[in-house]
Amino acid sequence: MAQKRDQGKSAVLWLRPDQLPLAHELCELCGLVVEQVGSPARGRSGELAAALNADAIDDLRAALAETSAKLVLLLDPGDFGAEPNATDDRALAAAKSRGVKVASLEPIPATALALHTPGVGDPAEDVAIPDPVRFLPHLRQSKRHREAAEIIEQFGYVRTLTIEQWNTPAEGSLGSLLFSALDLAIGILGVPETVDAQFVSPAHGQGVHTVAGDSLRALSGDLTALLRFSDGRGATIVASDHAGRWNRVVTMLGPSGRLRIYDDGFELVNAAGEKVDESRQRRTVKSPAHSVAAIADAIDRLLDTHAAVPPPLDHLGILTTAQAALLSTRTGQPESPDTIRRMVQRG
Repeated sequence: MAQKRDQGKSAVLWLRPDQLPLAHELCELCGLVVEQVGSPARGRSGELAAALNADAIDDLRAALAETSAKLVLLLDPGDFGAEPNATDDRALAAAKSRGVKVASLEPIPATALALHTPGVGDPAEDVAIPDPVRFLPHLRQSKRHREAAEIIEQFGYVRTLTIEQWNTPAEGSLGSLLFSALDLAIGILGVPETVDAQFVSPAHGQGVHTVAGDSLRALSGDLTALLRFSDGRGATIVASDHAGRWNRVVTMLGPSGRLRIYDDGFELVNAAGEKVDESRQRRTVKSPAHSVAAIADAIDRLLDTHAAVPPPLDHLGILTTAQAALLSTRTGQPESPDTIRRMVQRG
């Protein structure tokens, strides 16, 4: 049995075996004291708990309902929250009632139709709903975007937006990348009129024809999407969870020139091609990987009682757009988020 430890940054972790190195780095950087560890991979909880010097658990819902830890971190939630159900709702409500923070690398809920579930939000209302689980790392609330907030405001009108997101499966699924990218795109340009998307599965070989489903959960591979807006503006998203290494690049084009935001800072070039502002963090051999730094920053802000609370996500706009994108990958045609929205509202 693990010894009783400091409760300041106590945590319960739920992860796959391939995410163990990430968990080690996050615990070290954030100063997390891991009390319990479990896994959606059957029979692997014991070895993962031993590697993190913690007690093993096999029931995530029971842990949520009973834990006294400050944080439950779902590096991979498995089937938890994949579909709306009363058992998961009760577990989350119990955790919330005791002040336990719950965070996940995967979006919960993972489909627009889940928003019709009582207690999650009224899909007939075009408003943001409270996050049932804190999604992280949040591209729009990342440290680099916060640092560039004044520059973004001064940049002004954005006519074209591109978002590139790359990582490995251990750092989050393609579904999480699409969710994060759409949150940023909608925050800047609004909900698109249509989405034209293409999905490529990481599986290959003769006879393999893997397609995307209806949910962001367990979505894996490469995705490109063209978002068209009613005012003539456009955005592109290119993302993959099989890209070898984590990278984030956001590019905004407008009358002010070109603003690019990277994992380590930003660069502003004016319309005449002159670099007018730049801020890049110098890395050393001791610097954490960008993925670890981004996730750790989100965890620290979640646990910091003095940090500003980010505004609720527009789950309805994000998830209807995401499902329009997934539908487009299957039909080969541009699809409308508004069509998905009407389906959700009809229930």
